[in-house]
Amino acid sequence: MALPSPLVSRVGRFLVIHEESFAGVSISSNVYVLRDEGSFYIFDASGHKSLLSYLASMGIHGSLIAGVFLTHGHYDHVRGLESLREYSPTAYISSRDRQLMEETVRGYPSCSDFSEAKEVLSRLGLVSIPTPGHTPGSTCFYSPGEYLLISGDTVFTDGYFGRTDLPGGSDSDMLESLERLSGMRVESLLPGHGPVASESGSRHILDALSCAKGMLRG
Repeated sequence: MALPSPLVSRVGRFLVIHEESFAGVSISSNVYVLRDEGSFYIFDASGHKSLLSYLASMGIHGSLIAGVFLTHGHYDHVRGLESLREYSPTAYISSRDRQLMEETVRGYPSCSDFSEAKEVLSRLGLVSIPTPGHTPGSTCFYSPGEYLLISGDTVFTDGYFGRTDLPGGSDSDMLESLERLSGMRVESLLPGHGPVASESGSRHILDALSCAKGMLRG
């Protein structure tokens, strides 16, 4: 059966494949796609084993995918790597979350820590920011030139933040991560789930921090 066409929008340089696109899975992440000189970089790989089919419907062939950046290792953000094995673009993930990723995607042929991605991220105008709390290796990606943040499951729009009650979660780490993000200028907020915000991203982060202080210190 043919997969449905993905629900796609754009924020700045990024194409957004919204999580509602991925039919037949219990939960998925949003997926963000950045094009650079004819190659494509994927940020989070969805919870769908056929991610590549969705990308192909947008004209993105597997051979054109130069790298996959994973905000953390939970299955709903990494399972789509299964469809990329044939082309094996490097999957970048914090070493602190690699084991978690491999519980879902075993033996992926090319996997590296973010310490090996600095040159690639610099070329893309991005920096990685460790933001533990949801998982030990949770990581955000920030574009200083666009004031854009890909936030994974650390912070969402409308004042929500990631769960800390799953294995590896930490209330204190989450609070510290939200504090760190709250000091940054963020216009566009691209979270792991839910709607994106193309403006006033910092307000969403401050609202999440305020909520977290009330809930996690209570």
